[in-house]
Amino acid sequence: MASAATSSYDTDGLNLQHYLWKDVVGYNIHPDIPVKDNKDFAIADVGTGTGIWLIDVNRQLPSARLDGFDVSADQYPPKEWLPANVSLKTLDVHKPVPEELKGKYDIVHVRLFLTVVKNDNPLPILENLMEMLSQWPPRLGDSFTQQGFKNVSHNPYPSSPEVRGFFTQVQCMVAEEFSFIALDNSGPQKSGPAHRRRIQAAAQEAKEGAAIHFILEVTVGRKPA
Repeated sequence: MASAATSSYDTDGLNLQHYLWKDVVGYNIHPDIPVKDNKDFAIADVGTGTGIWLIDVNRQLPSARLDGFDVSADQYPPKEWLPANVSLKTLDVHKPVPEELKGKYDIVHVRLFLTVVKNDNPLPILENLMEMLSQWPPRLGDSFTQQGFKNVSHNPYPSSPEVRGFFTQVQCMVAEEFSFIALDNSGPQKSGPAHRRRIQAAAQEAKEGAAIHFILEVTVGRKPA
């Protein structure tokens, strides 16, 4: 496998993960969030990856404006393949939000940001994302509640036994891909090859019945009226 920034392997992992997550939680948009299927209702998916979440949301909201953002467009499908109301653009969440995006979205969706957070501090990212919400007055704080969000809820979704094996396989796939992208691959004793040997051992254990028990969490908060 080439040590490129992205590959079809990495893209496949994101797409598979999306459908596994949806199978566990049962929805794309939390049912407590009111939505409207019209051109004035706008959703931003930040860190959109392949755009798979927005493309799936389009089936529920074919008239809403659905905009995806990522630091790189490497995994985006051709523009001609996208639904008419879906657009994919580039955005660096570590930089100030462009003026044209401030206050433009009714929902801002984000997930899989574990490796994006710097110095174990998600607040700079959170503050940038909040600026994208419509009528949002930016405030400083150290949690969703202190940021001013109302009705904050944390919803856990344990994976059922029959899908844990699938989650484990996808996790092994993603971890191996990550080793090519982010670790030292210059020799057999370096961290990349060593990491892949551990992944291969874990994959063999998974064939024998071992599995990772995933508990997904969806956090929802509402901006002030």
